[in-house]
Amino acid sequence: MKTTYRAVLFDLDGTLTPVVSVWQHIHEVLGLWVGDAARHQKAFEGGAISYEEFCARDAAHWKGMPESRLRAITDAIPYRPGVRECAELLRQENLLVGVISTGLTILIERVNHDLDLAYAIANRLVARHGILTGEVKVNVEHGRKGEAVDLFCGQFGVDYREVITVGDSDGDISMFEHSGFSIAFNPASERTARAASAIARGESLLAIVDRLPLERLAPQ
Repeated sequence: MKTTYRAVLFDLDGTLTPVVSVWQHIHEVLGLWVGDAARHQKAFEGGAISYEEFCARDAAHWKGMPESRLRAITDAIPYRPGVRECAELLRQENLLVGVISTGLTILIERVNHDLDLAYAIANRLVARHGILTGEVKVNVEHGRKGEAVDLFCGQFGVDYREVITVGDSDGDISMFEHSGFSIAFNPASERTARAASAIARGESLLAIVDRLPLERLAPQ
């Protein structure tokens, strides 16, 4: 029986934008990456600290800063070519379009507005009266994006087999595993490439279009 797909869920960092990690990008712009921030990254990657602890240590660097300062940094992050066109094309096919990110809501909120998303979830920096407290609410854990796909399916009454996911890194593999079809877009590793149903490469996100299992978008 042929599957009718109802939604496409994208990774954000590295997929819709050229910035691989919004966390690292903010640290670099603020001149904070070299030192503790880079060490926290290595500690997490080496299994010395949990993802929640990693996020907490990262967010603590920004305690006391105006949220608007970080928002100005993320507002300057560009989209990859073809992102707006691809989102519009999918909506024209009556597909729900969403984004799942282990990045930050201060970026995904802009993406949500720009692309008119049906679903958007990321990790939220806590602010009071516009000032960052140094705390973070982790909504999407590294390696557990599949849980966010499940949340989407429950919210919209969609079977996971009717979902297409698109990502670029090992952190997206669980998202692939919780969907009916997946595309590794410029995969960062062989593991990512092997985990996906299809691979697309190119500067423009429109490179995924002819990989989508959608009849009307298939190349003639």
